[in-house]
Amino acid sequence: MLDDDSERDEGSAVTTDGRLNRSIRTKAAIAAAFVALVDEGHLSPTSQDVAERAGVGHRTVFRHFQDMESLYGSIHDAIAQRAQPFLLGTPFKASLDNRIRQLVEQRTRFHVRITQYRRALISRYWSSPTLQGFVHKDQAMLRALTRDALPESRDLAAEDFELLELLLSFECWARLRELQELSERRAREVIERGVRRLLLPEDKP
Repeated sequence: MLDDDSERDEGSAVTTDGRLNRSIRTKAAIAAAFVALVDEGHLSPTSQDVAERAGVGHRTVFRHFQDMESLYGSIHDAIAQRAQPFLLGTPFKASLDNRIRQLVEQRTRFHVRITQYRRALISRYWSSPTLQGFVHKDQAMLRALTRDALPESRDLAAEDFELLELLLSFECWARLRELQELSERRAREVIERGVRRLLLPEDKP
C-alpha cells in the first residue's frame, strides 16, 4: 500500500502531466489556427484572430505569441500535414523524360501549396534560429527527393546539380510567378525546360 508521501507524489505527477498535456494541446490548437488563417489569406493574423479561431483565451494566445520560437515547431507540423502530401504518391518509374515532367509538376504543386506560409513567415525567418533550422531540414529532404526521382542527377557536375536544385526551388518559382509575372503554366514550362537542358542536353535547340 502506498504511504501518504507516495500518494502525494503520484498526485503531483498526474497534475503535472495533465498540465503538460493541456499545454501541448493548446499550443497545437494555436498553431493550427494560425496556419488556417494564413491559408485563408491573413498573412499576419493577430493574437485576437488566432484566439477566436482556436477557441482559447486571448491572454493565452498572447502569451504564446510573446515567445514565437516555442510555437514554430507546432506551426511547422501543422504546415507539414497540409503540404507534404503534395510530395507523396508520384510513381517515378517511367523514362527520364517523363520523370522530369512528373517531378516538376509535383514540386511546383508543392510550391503553390506553401506560398502563403512562406509569405507569412519570411519576415520572421531572419530572426528565428528555429525557422532557419526547419527550412534547412526541409531543403535537405527536397534534395534527397530530387536524387530519388532523378538518379541521373548524381552524374551531374557539382555545380550543375546546384543549378538543378535552384531551378526546382521555391525561390525560383516565386520569382517567375511574382516578379516575372508568368502564369503557373508558363513558370512550370520554364523550369521544366531548364531541367531538361541539364539532364537531356541533346534536347537543346
